[in-house]
Amino acid sequence: MAYRRLYLRMVVYIGAALIAFILLGVVSLFLIASYELRGYITARQSPLAQEAAAVLAAGGQSALQDWLKQQQRTKQDFTIYVLDEQSKDLLDRELPSQLAGFVRDSVVGTSAEPTGNLLPVRLTPQLVAPDGSTLSFLLLPKSITLSGSNLTRLALFAAALLVAGVVAWLIARAFGRPIGELQQAARELAVGHVDARVPDSIAHRRDELGILAADFNAMADRLQQLISGREQLMQEMSHELRSPLARLQAALALANHRQSLTSAEREQIDMEIERMDQAIGDMLKFSHVDSGGTLAQRLVRIDRLLGDLVETEEVEAAAKNCRLEFSTEQQLTLIGDPKLLRSGFENILRNAIRHAPADSAVEVRADRDGETLRIDISDRGPGVSEENLQRIFEPFFRAADTAAESEGSGLGLAIAQRVFQAHKGSIHATARPGGGLIVSVGLPGAALS
Repeated sequence: MAYRRLYLRMVVYIGAALIAFILLGVVSLFLIASYELRGYITARQSPLAQEAAAVLAAGGQSALQDWLKQQQRTKQDFTIYVLDEQSKDLLDRELPSQLAGFVRDSVVGTSAEPTGNLLPVRLTPQLVAPDGSTLSFLLLPKSITLSGSNLTRLALFAAALLVAGVVAWLIARAFGRPIGELQQAARELAVGHVDARVPDSIAHRRDELGILAADFNAMADRLQQLISGREQLMQEMSHELRSPLARLQAALALANHRQSLTSAEREQIDMEIERMDQAIGDMLKFSHVDSGGTLAQRLVRIDRLLGDLVETEEVEAAAKNCRLEFSTEQQLTLIGDPKLLRSGFENILRNAIRHAPADSAVEVRADRDGETLRIDISDRGPGVSEENLQRIFEPFFRAADTAAESEGSGLGLAIAQRVFQAHKGSIHATARPGGGLIVSVGLPGAALS
């Protein structure tokens, strides 16, 4: 699964580093052991042991001590020890602590007499003194111990740094660069660059960072849409308010000139103020819905909601000399915000009533299509041309081929579209056979258990 990919990559990197360290350790131990073996073979085959034996035979232990001192003063990459049967050096030098036990057990050994034809194993040459005592000749390289030489330790440390550096680079490449790109995009977005995005090379990764980058880009797209929508809304709103304001100013100028207002002028002023109030109210409602705020989650009976709405709008339909016809199935339920849903259907229904001719019917029908609730609101008005069927849901769009193009704020259907999209639904308009318009809404239903 995707959420495990990042952890899997971390495990692979760390596991590869551990394996590399183990391999380096094994190789280093092999090299050290090989070097120690060569030193041991050199000690076994060195002519120094024969020379020491000759000195011991000619002058005894005192002569051998002088010979050892002379060898000690000579610059050599090894040290010569001559040990008695108690593992004491003739010059009273201390053996390396990590080798003392090994030398005592395997180099000097015990003083037990050989049994039959079996001789005890000794890892170094043995010297026999004139008094019959046995001495062990031990040659140890100076630059090497069980932990390796300085050069070996330095090489091992350098290799460890190399492995750590490669793994760190891989981790930085896998995590550091995406995080840096995310941070840079977030900073650009914070200062107002709404086009800031994380590169696709990161957003298309199939791990947690890729998912985070994709979510960031989706968030940035949404913010850009909201900001662009706000700017367009403000421009269109200022245009919508300019006309009624101009008419108000003209009416007030005439009234000021005559020092009085006629009844028609009062009605005109009241109508323009009402239009401005409606436009501002619709703009606020559109901004609230378009911002994607939290919706109330309630069980809503759409059949009842539409029935109440139709009953309420009977007054407006009567004023337009048209009638409302309502038919619905029972128990049409969904989960959503009842206030927003009523507002969306109200805008569609009022728009249909506004364009309905006298003595015509506006039909409201609701039924179930599988798991989807279908609501159709139809009128017999002038309809909308084919190229404008989708544009009527744009803010402030008014089709030039409608009879009442100057009425309304131009936001009603746009608000309805945002409401139903927020409820995971859809809305579209089609031409009605015989003339008129059908606005169809589809919403996901909720089954009552």
